[in-house]
Amino acid sequence: MLDLGTCKRYFSSINKEKKLGLNKVTKISTMCELLNARQIDETMFYEYCKLIILYLTVPVTTATAERSLSVLNRIKTYLRCTMSQQRLNHVIIPHIHNDKLDLLDLKSVCSDFISKNENSKTFFSAV
Repeated sequence: MLDLGTCKRYFSSINKEKKLGLNKVTKISTMCELLNARQIDETMFYEYCKLIILYLTVPVTTATAERSLSVLNRIKTYLRCTMSQQRLNHVIIPHIHNDKLDLLDLKSVCSDFISKNENSKTFFSAV
């Protein structure tokens, strides 16, 4: 059984001793950095191996795919008969990547859209 308390205390002691400035161990590269910082005994090396195996077996990238399928099912249920496949794709992609869309400057997007067409300039001149 992996003793996480022992690992955490050991990581903290190396971090303080070597002044590495690490807050959390979230990557294997961080663990390697800690491993290279000081010689470890056989027991701790065994714990390191178990921790790396555990880290490598945790599925990290499945959440996005599952979320995409969930979004697809919700949108298809709602709009099943009213949309073409192309339109459905255009609606799903922004919904899936809404974290990136939140970072966009909407005023500049609107200005670019309005400046592309003369009719848009006339209609949206107040914006």
